[in-house]
Amino acid sequence: MTVNIAVVGTGRIARVHAEAYKHVSGGRLTTCTDPINTAAEAFATDYGLTIAPDLDAILADDTVDAVLLASPNAVHADQTIAALKAGKHVFCQKPISLTLADADRVVEAAANSDRILQHGFMLRFTPPLPGLKQRIASGELGEPIASRAAVFGWEPTNDWFYDPAQGGGVILDTLVHFGDLVQWLFGPATTVYTAGGAYVLEGAKRHRSPDNATVTVTHDTGVVTSMYVTWTAGHGNFTIEAYGSAGEAAVDLVQAQAMRTFDKTTGWGYPDLLWDYGYQGEQQYFVDRIAGRVDGSQAATPRQARDALSLVLAAQRSLDEGTAVKP
Repeated sequence: MTVNIAVVGTGRIARVHAEAYKHVSGGRLTTCTDPINTAAEAFATDYGLTIAPDLDAILADDTVDAVLLASPNAVHADQTIAALKAGKHVFCQKPISLTLADADRVVEAAANSDRILQHGFMLRFTPPLPGLKQRIASGELGEPIASRAAVFGWEPTNDWFYDPAQGGGVILDTLVHFGDLVQWLFGPATTVYTAGGAYVLEGAKRHRSPDNATVTVTHDTGVVTSMYVTWTAGHGNFTIEAYGSAGEAAVDLVQAQAMRTFDKTTGWGYPDLLWDYGYQGEQQYFVDRIAGRVDGSQAATPRQARDALSLVLAAQRSLDEGTAVKP
């Protein structure tokens, strides 16, 4: 079985996924659409695809099994719901939406559909992060106490990323990755406190949207997580450290040695793990889910995608109000 996939939106992240599909078995990109015709034409030429005039044409095409939504954040919810209702499987970039009301509509649509909906939380598929989860769950680190994470993103290439009504800013657009990851690792968030601001980027200042922020999360397990997010580092990176009563583990995705661990008895260890950014892994998993080869348990459920949004919305609200808030 080969899964035929249409790409909706042909910007930078669509190209990241298209490159990943060069290494995915059982799935292929067949067509694309973008409201900017020149962007669609360039993408189609580069990846050997046909061009559809719009999403409606893709949803009416019986040869398309699934859609990959790489469109602006503000349209994720409506496009996801339309695709599910048309009988298409859906891979949607994070976040699930920009509001909890829209997220609830997506969760309901997914519950009423027999199609697969998977959101782009690639960190769940990024070696060695599943290994970190296993170490925490197995008790290797002892009782989890605290964690520290940082996500470095690039300066956005389009103004809509800064706009709270379209992209949501650095917290909603970029920190949402860790909004999912830390709840996957340590449990649901109960309180959130944020400090940050628009310090460097003109787009952030113009939209009064932060380009740097530090978010402190308390989980229902008692674990406290500190997360730093920036669009001004000039390079991409993800790091996370987990501290327990018996040891610690740290992941840095730009280091040659992707994970290091510490045990109070044996000292430092360096597991032999390779890393990547998880895009190929999440797309292979999506295709395998459609084909029935995996059960879907590693991917975020629509409800968990909503929980990630709830955390980052709380983080933004905390920044605006200057106080700790509940998601």
